[in-house]
Amino acid sequence: MFFEFSRENFSRLTDESRNASDLDERFENALRNTATAWRQAVERRLRRLGVSRVSWMTIAAAMKARLPLSQSILADTLAISRASMVQAIDRLVKDGLVKRESSASDRRLKRIVVTDAGSHLYSLIKDEVAAVRRQLLAMVALEKLAHLTELLEKLQEPLQSSSEHPEFSQLSLRRRGPRSAASQSNQ
Repeated sequence: MFFEFSRENFSRLTDESRNASDLDERFENALRNTATAWRQAVERRLRRLGVSRVSWMTIAAAMKARLPLSQSILADTLAISRASMVQAIDRLVKDGLVKRESSASDRRLKRIVVTDAGSHLYSLIKDEVAAVRRQLLAMVALEKLAHLTELLEKLQEPLQSSSEHPEFSQLSLRRRGPRSAASQSNQ
């Protein structure tokens, strides 16, 4: 089968390619801007509780973990530097929201355990975050929400398992230490 490309066909293909590229970029911008706006809406709501973003995310990550996590694993999970994590945990310990416990197998390793006060704060945080989520998603039909959720989960798969998808091996979703993987690869 032969294809003939007239100027009209070529022009249409170029326009379609440009439109697809524009749509890709629009999607990327919409995704990033929505995530940022969502996070900011949650932060505004949680300000009433006097909790910083790193603090509530640390408490949430520690509460969701099956076993107490080390400071370095928490830092990696939250994609922040280990130094920032130490400072955040110091504040949370001072406020009585978490405590550091030595590991039975390695006394140098400190695991973070949420206290009763931290657990109570976490339940307040969950309620506030749920209120923001309900408010934001109220305008989306359930069928569209299900479709969008499936799409986003599908997009996460190759990003989270870069070993199975070598084309994404340069992407890093977590920071390692005080510098991001992207800044290290520029050296």
